[in-house]
Order: sequence, then C-alpha cells, then structure tokens
Amino acid sequence: SIYIFKIYTHVSSAIMMAVVWSPGVNENFPHDETLQYLLILCSKVALNTLVLSFWRHSILKSLLGLCSVSMYVADVLLVSAVTGAWLFKEHLPTSTSMCFILAHGSAVYALLPLPILIAGALDYASYPHLDVSSSSRHRAVCYCTVVVLLWAFACCYTYNYTDTQPMEIYKDNARVLVCRVHGSTVAFQFSMQISIAVGLILLFYFKTTIGWIRRANKLAELRNTAFAPEKDQHFPYNQEGEGGNSEIQESSPPLFVSLTLGFALNWIPYLLMCLVCAFLGFVVPAYASVNLLWMACANSVLVGIAFWFRSAGTGPLRKLPDDTCLWNIYWHLSKGTTPTSSVSRDPSEIILIYYQC
Repeated sequence: SIYIFKIYTHVSSAIMMAVVWSPGVNENFPHDETLQYLLILCSKVALNTLVLSFWRHSILKSLLGLCSVSMYVADVLLVSAVTGAWLFKEHLPTSTSMCFILAHGSAVYALLPLPILIAGALDYASYPHLDVSSSSRHRAVCYCTVVVLLWAFACCYTYNYTDTQPMEIYKDNARVLVCRVHGSTVAFQFSMQISIAVGLILLFYFKTTIGWIRRANKLAELRNTAFAPEKDQHFPYNQEGEGGNSEIQESSPPLFVSLTLGFALNWIPYLLMCLVCAFLGFVVPAYASVNLLWMACANSVLVGIAFWFRSAGTGPLRKLPDDTCLWNIYWHLSKGTTPTSSVSRDPSEIILIYYQC
C-alpha cells in the first residue's frame, strides 16, 4: 500500500505517511510511486465529473455548490501538477516534488471542510425561501468572494506551516522514502455522525419505514405520470378504505423523519462505504476523501435541515438548491398531501397544483 499508517490526529486533520519511493524488487532500480498517485487523482476527477452531471442544475446557485466547482478546478490542477512531476522525473527529483505536491494538497483539503460547512450553513440560513430562482447577481458576487477567501486562507496557512520534506524510514528491513500527508478529520467525523444519526432514526421507525418508502415511490410516480386532463381532477392519496385524509395523517411520518428517509434513500450507499472504511481502519488522505461526492452529501444534509426548519414558510413549491434528494415528495409524505399536475393550453407550460386529500 502506498499509505503506511496514521501517526496522530488533531482537530482538523490526521497525519499519515505516504510512500513516494520504495526499493522495489531490485534495490538498484527503486520503484517510483508517482504513477499510482496520478491514477488515484484521475479517478477522483472522474468521480467528480460524475457528481457534476447530476448536480449541474443548481450547483452554481449556492455557496456550497460554487465551492464544489472550485474544488473540481483544484483537482484538475493537482492532476496536472502530478502529471508534470511524472513526465519530468528524469530532470527533477520526484521525491521532493511529489512530497511538496502531496503535503500541500492534503493540508489544503484538510482545512477546507470546516469553514465550508459553516459558510454553507450560514448561506442556507439566509437563503430567500430556499428557492434557487431567487438567487441574485449580488449573492453570486458574494459567493465568489467567499470562495476566493477560503482558498486564499487555506493556501497561505499551509504554505507557512506544512512540512514538505521527505523522510527516510525502514519498513520490513527496507529503506522507504515517505512524506507527511493529512487526512480530513472533519470530513470523516461529519460522515460518521450523519451515518449514525440516520441509522438511529430509521431504526426507531423500522416497522413503518417500508410502507413509507412505498408511498413515497407512488407519490414520485404520480408526479411523473401523464398530466391530468382537467384542472380539478382528483388524485386520491390512498385508495383503500374511506377514511380519507384522517387515515393518512395518522400514518404519515413526522417531517424530520420523512426528510431523513428521503436523504437516506439517496445517500445510504455512500454512508455505508464510509462506515466500512472506518471499521476496517482504512485511512484516506484529504486530497482523495474531500471530493464532490462528500460535498454533495453535505449539501443535501444542510438543505434538508434548512428545509425542515423553514418548511412552514417554504412549502413544496420551491426549487431547492439540491438536485439529489426529492425533498418535495417527502414533504407531501409527511403532510399527507398529493402533488398533482395539469397541462395548460401552452404545452410548454406546466402548472403544478397541490391538493389536500
């Protein structure tokens, strides 16, 4: 493994050793690990590109989204730097250049998650109605300024306080050249705490969770099916029995449980992966673990919390700054209402009408 072990942990990051040079099979021809790091970073860029493909509609409408775009650009620059170190390894000592790149890159990515989470939470707390259509040019300028300040702070701090000197250690009676890299404690703990919280909430309501999921799927299908021919056409939420709305209200989950369920159905594979890595003791440097998948998950968490607190004034008609979770569907699941739709005379204009059943 190119990562040997974790040394210690402090508030923002965990320190670990990354191998940049190993003896290989023949001690006269040492093995350069640069290509492995390049493959890791290229895989991260590919993952980020995939995340951008499903987050593209609202990613520029929030501070967290703009931070994610800047992180994507930084990842591309990091890949370019490692590629340059690999291409010019005959002229430059790769141990020194790679240690400089990895140490600074991991330190910057280890510092960014906490201020990004705080700034993102403040952004959504002040977001007008949590509606991306209300985002203004003034707000976009503020976002760009904050993003530049965050990166400038992180880069200046790491430039002054990061140790980029390679070290020699002996592993299995072999001399290995390593450098200190940082893992993000904030990103790791955030994923762990969210996983535990979601797991406990769903476990507490385990008996009724399956039924709620089925009803949420029916609501989603109802929203996506053919539009009603008449504006006042009725779509019953529950066709069994004549209890109507009172029966729905009694069996509907609380809003925070409904939103948690909507979040979990989208993000449980990622959260399970984080839990497995934690149980196996698999440590990952910050330049790999702090990616757009983590940013999108954090964005969904913050949007869900903001939507929960402000649901009375927000309602289900808003276009929320999150393209991952169907928050409006789970709002209806909690309230016992049904989203219905009809088509106006202009086929390109869709009018959404919400009924209380």
